[in-house]
Amino acid sequence: MPTVSVLIPTYEPRPDHLHAALDGLRAQTFGEWHAFIHDDASTMDVRSLLEPYLGDPRITFNRSERRLGIGGNWNACLKRATGTYMQFLFQDDLWEPTYLEKCVEILEREPTVGFVAANHVYRYEDTVPNAGYDELQSLRRQLLIPGLQDRRAFLALWAERGLHPNLIGEPSFVMLRRSLTEEVGLFDESMPQGLDLEYWVRCLLHSDWSYLEERLGEFRVHPGGASARHQTQGMGLFDRVRCLDLVMGKAQDRSVRHAARRGMIHYLSRAAGRFLRHVSGGGGVGGATGMKQLLRLGGRHPLLMGRGLWRALVRHHS
Repeated sequence: MPTVSVLIPTYEPRPDHLHAALDGLRAQTFGEWHAFIHDDASTMDVRSLLEPYLGDPRITFNRSERRLGIGGNWNACLKRATGTYMQFLFQDDLWEPTYLEKCVEILEREPTVGFVAANHVYRYEDTVPNAGYDELQSLRRQLLIPGLQDRRAFLALWAERGLHPNLIGEPSFVMLRRSLTEEVGLFDESMPQGLDLEYWVRCLLHSDWSYLEERLGEFRVHPGGASARHQTQGMGLFDRVRCLDLVMGKAQDRSVRHAARRGMIHYLSRAAGRFLRHVSGGGGVGGATGMKQLLRLGGRHPLLMGRGLWRALVRHHS
């Protein structure tokens, strides 16, 4: 019988959100799971919030003594996974009762599939803007056919679009084979926003995947969420550029590399334009890393960088 390691990274969770996520986990029709909750040195007493759940022998909890950051917390969870399959569940996301069962069923049936991504809805709370999620849902309907996705064909299509938007989705709705994660490694902790995107790219360099069209959960979009905070602070503006650079350097198929080059120019133009608008509007760049990343990549791909920035500057001043 396959088992699923459910990995739950927490940091200053809202009690109602965390309880709802855990209630959804315990309501799963697939019962061969064990959950590891790792708290990233929250100032609140997270263990006390979990008391009603820690009596379940399938659920364990650990608290870091120092802040690890988002990537460090995800990796702390990843290192503890022992199941056949691995599944993140973020502290504010929700699953339908059949989520685990349906993902496991696909991975058991399709041995060449390294991971399954399930469709889901976006729940907007506290008047937070939709941040492009409506566009994402529309493009999923247009571009993704349910079932097996050839890694090369999909990566070429996605790279040409500048890896925008994140068609695979958030980690709460992606189940991975542990054998694939052992091959791919840990998350890149240097990325403030594109951790999952970069990880999906590395997975696609090794494996096909499957898209489950049925909506099997809810991703909460609210001001306290990491994605909303990072967007407001202007963090991670050039993470996709780094991911495209990875495709250009690692993809074995020439057509995929060429698609990434075209996507690099397209996305650089968009990202640089967004960066210019953000800075000219008085905003900062989280950790001042955006410009450093831009300059570093400019040294690697000066012609592509120049073309993308030129397009952005023309639009910005027109």
